[in-house]
Amino acid sequence: MPASEAARHDLYNGLTELLGPQRAETLMAALPAYDTSDLVTKSDLALFGTEMRAEMSELGARVSQLEVRMTAVESALVAINLRLDRMFLALVGGLIVIVAAMIGTAFMP
Repeated sequence: MPASEAARHDLYNGLTELLGPQRAETLMAALPAYDTSDLVTKSDLALFGTEMRAEMSELGARVSQLEVRMTAVESALVAINLRLDRMFLALVGGLIVIVAAMIGTAFMP
């Protein structure tokens, strides 16, 4: 746990009396004003790197699965589009036949 500012100031005053201002300043500069448990170590970074690589690998696998699914959806949409095109042509052809039949009956005596 870091020392409070009041405690650091008190320490500095005591060191100044014992060692003098320059030596007290040098010593205080060497003492951390923060909690050393909050520092990140090389092993922390290595572990973080390992975890990140694992996460990235998993993400890559999920993206690959998504690409496979998207390809399947794309193929299904192409098939549906072809069927709709055929249905549209059949409907247009049927309408032409109906219109021709109606014209034929309208002009037949």
